[in-house]
Amino acid sequence: MALVSLPVVFAFVAGACGTTDQASTEPLPPIRSTTSTTTIPGTTLPEGVRKFYVIQSGDTLAKIASSFDVTMQSLIDLNNIENPDNVPAGATLEIPSGIIVISELPTTTL
Repeated sequence: MALVSLPVVFAFVAGACGTTDQASTEPLPPIRSTTSTTTIPGTTLPEGVRKFYVIQSGDTLAKIASSFDVTMQSLIDLNNIENPDNVPAGATLEIPSGIIVISELPTTTL
């Protein structure tokens, strides 16, 4: 089996297709591909994406708020929770987004 160079193959294919101009006989540039990546678990969700959590047995609002780095009050307000001491397992909570919880006061230089 004889090996044929690509320009010869392209010229042959171009001729077979009825095209014989200069551009049809030039080799094509290499194909570049990109690979997308996904960050798991969704710690970097696109803006506007809503997050939900299904309450598990033994969960408290304080534990859930701490786990998602939001305030307990924001969970209560967003989910219209009437009794924060009674959150039933299996219920679904929407997790607030765009909230930053700061646990230490910033240091200032005077």
